[in-house]
Amino acid sequence: MITVENDWIEYAPVAVRRTAVRGGATCAQRIPVASARPVAAPAASRTVVAHRAASKQGRLRLTRRGRIVLVVLPAVLALSSAFVGVSAPFAQADTATTRGSVVVGDGETLWTIAERLAPADDPRDTVAQLEQANGLSGAQVAAGARLVIPEGLGR
Repeated sequence: MITVENDWIEYAPVAVRRTAVRGGATCAQRIPVASARPVAAPAASRTVVAHRAASKQGRLRLTRRGRIVLVVLPAVLALSSAFVGVSAPFAQADTATTRGSVVVGDGETLWTIAERLAPADDPRDTVAQLEQANGLSGAQVAAGARLVIPEGLGR
């Protein structure tokens, strides 16, 4: 038995049960003493155990966790599919309306296109709107590309 108190460990003696061995303490090979014959169970209980084992082989045993999974999983799947089915008609692809499009000419940049589309506005704002409406990651565009003009830009 070990007692720990204020970082001080104290060991107490524990009684040890000795095992009896054949041949005494000087024997080279120690063999635990066992009864001569194991006690056999009555014949009636063996048949009952065999009958129970045979009857359980064909049955499926369902645990509490298994029942929860079998109930909750289909319910979650049904609710998620119902939610998707109900919300699908309300989904909208893009709320921004477009007014038209413009084709980029040789030597043109978004800056020059922005100045041409909205001469009274700040070209930086117009370039940002063109980038957002056309899904561009930067201000570079290739000649011949067709750009969508957002509704808010004047012509």
